[in-house]
Amino acid sequence: MTAAEFQSEAGHYHGLDILRSAALLLGVVFHAAMPVLMPDYAGLAAQPIPSEVSVDPGLRLFMEWSQIWRMPAFFVLAGFFAQMTLVRKGPAAFLADRAVRIFGVLVLFCLLFAALSGGSPLVLGHLWFLWFLSLMCLLAIIFWHVPSGAIARAASWTTASAPRLVLLFVPVVIASVLGREGLSAPVPLTVLDIQPWSFVFFWVFFLIGQALWIGRARIDDLARRPVFASLLMVAACLFLTLDNWTPGSLGFHVMASATTMLFVLGLIGVTHALLARPDRFVTLAVRTAYPVYVFHVAPAIAISVGLLSLGIDGTATVILSSMLTILLCLAFYVVLVRYSPMDWLFSGYAKSWFKWPWRANGWS
Repeated sequence: MTAAEFQSEAGHYHGLDILRSAALLLGVVFHAAMPVLMPDYAGLAAQPIPSEVSVDPGLRLFMEWSQIWRMPAFFVLAGFFAQMTLVRKGPAAFLADRAVRIFGVLVLFCLLFAALSGGSPLVLGHLWFLWFLSLMCLLAIIFWHVPSGAIARAASWTTASAPRLVLLFVPVVIASVLGREGLSAPVPLTVLDIQPWSFVFFWVFFLIGQALWIGRARIDDLARRPVFASLLMVAACLFLTLDNWTPGSLGFHVMASATTMLFVLGLIGVTHALLARPDRFVTLAVRTAYPVYVFHVAPAIAISVGLLSLGIDGTATVILSSMLTILLCLAFYVVLVRYSPMDWLFSGYAKSWFKWPWRANGWS
């Protein structure tokens, strides 16, 4: 039995957990790079940043590479684990869990960030994905109660064999034409800024994740070395040709959609193949990636601005800022979350250290 088959037999998907965490932590790198690559964003041009910042082409290429698959992969995995929870625990437990760990985090930190900045609590900022995810989970509950097996049969047929996964490319192209601008889709700025076609774009990936759970044996197929190696190699080749296509053209949407899907499926395969059992580092990364992402934006941008003002070049700034931000946010996690009731939001009550009554913590 391969490592991937062992995980599936045991009902664990540690590789997919770490891929979801990586997708979140790459958001730290994205925001740390904003003062370098997008200094006019959010008024950063007014900060003491040198007018000429050296930008390594490799940095820009890396950011574009991560942008084309990071959030699609996140929503695919969100849909996968949502369907797993629905099937294993039922819709009531699923709704209660997501209401706390997704919508609860969204409400609490929108209020907190608004209080700290003096802005509106309706502003989403980098938490926009939690708003979209809350809506997707609500739709998943609604479709769960639709008295029809047509959706399940279609998903089962599409995921019955690895070659049929190619059919998932079709709705991604359609969603890309409707909602994608450049390498990704525009995100809502506030709760009232729905961005319906952007929502549809990301929702398609959530639905693909649900379908992959129904046909989860295909995860083992993707985890075979010739399969994931071929997917990633073709995706890399397509990615390098995207500059040859006019953004917004049908050809661009087709190529970008193929690149996204191949990267997502290839990364699912390689992480599922390599991580049969989590070690302490992986367990820490999976547990802390979510709170680190929630906390990171202001520190990441502030540290990057500070490093640039010292004359450090753009690439070194992004690397140092990302590392320092993650370390700082880990400290926030330990002080503010790990041993407090706030961890009920991020990890769920059952997995939290702090419980009531006190003896639940091991205290006499």
